Amino acid sequence: MDDVRETLRGDDALARAAETVVDRAEAGDGTVTWSDVSDAVPAEQWGRLLESELLVATDAGFVVDDPDTLRSALDDVELRAENAVGADGWTRRDKIAGVCALGLIASYQVPVMRNTVGSAAHLLFGPVEAALPFGLTVALLAVATTLVSTTLRSRLSDGSQREAVKERMQRVSERLESARERGDEEAVERLTSRQRELMREQLGAMKAMIRPMVYTMLVTVPVFLWLVWLTTNPAAAVTPVAQILPFAGRVVWTARVVGPMQVWMVWYFVCSVVSNVLGKRAVRRAKPLVSGYRSGV
Repeated sequence: MDDVRETLRGDDALARAAETVVDRAEAGDGTVTWSDVSDAVPAEQWGRLLESELLVATDAGFVVDDPDTLRSALDDVELRAENAVGADGWTRRDKIAGVCALGLIASYQVPVMRNTVGSAAHLLFGPVEAALPFGLTVALLAVATTLVSTTLRSRLSDGSQREAVKERMQRVSERLESARERGDEEAVERLTSRQRELMREQLGAMKAMIRPMVYTMLVTVPVFLWLVWLTTNPAAAVTPVAQILPFAGRVVWTARVVGPMQVWMVWYFVCSVVSNVLGKRAVRRAKPLVSGYRSGV
């Protein structure tokens, strides 16, 4: 057991992979294959489990060498500590970030909180606004927040997991339909149970899609709050001088377009959308180049 504990200690990724594998194995007939866990265990961690001999090959697949020892070792290394992923796919850190994001959103409606966030952000963005025209400042912030948001989404979201669960659900549905046609009640019961499990996994994948949004709001909301503060705070309000914008001509930044929507807000959203589209195109073009470079190395 000491060897297993030392293998897992300080390696949360391998520990989470080991826990997933033993869960899936015990939920079935005791065996597990790569296709059974590919939606939750990276290929690298699967290979490490095989190398560490925590999994043993059999004719029917792989079995956990000593499930009880592995369970005890997982408990000893405190897998479910602060950064352990919960049943909903969120870590404790994610949940704290979510609470902070909700607090920032609520500050839109609370003048005291809005002014606090705005004045604090002014320490960082104030020099930029003082050195550049207001319209250029808004454009640069829109582009910067879009790039940061795109990077966070690409790093935190796992589209392959959702696709894998979807494909497995499709296969199970086809097998379930075939079992019903041939009247195999035992297979129908087993596949129905598997279908319910996959539906829970799909729900977890949908929850995981929200994680990048939480961290994105921690960046975008303070920036937008600062711009709101900058245009409404009497001590630092932007002078509503007329500016010339593309397709709009000469307008005032603080002029209202529709309801509370002001010109500078429209300009911010336009810059965000354009930079988002261009950023996605750049990423799509860069991916083959990066893949080719890695394969060559």
